[in-house]
Amino acid sequence: MTITATVTPGFTYETGVDITSTNLNQLGKPTVTIDEISGAIMTLKSYAIEGVPSASPAGQMIYVTDGNAGAATVAVSDGSNWKVVALGATIS
Repeated sequence: MTITATVTPGFTYETGVDITSTNLNQLGKPTVTIDEISGAIMTLKSYAIEGVPSASPAGQMIYVTDGNAGAATVAVSDGSNWKVVALGATIS
């Protein structure tokens, strides 16, 4: 799995570089792109609807506690807006 984190000043860390919260905090807010996730549980950043970040760039994914008519939902950005990802029935 390749992990690349590009930060605002234009620096890029690639797999094999020790990425710590201290390193990232010194460089700015990173954008992390992961080609593939397998065998892992992913936890999305959680927001209330009034606190969601900009939808740009497209392809971001967040968890919104009240984003689907007051109900919790996953949302994906299209570059301009956050779109509700329909959640199905509870697993059993």
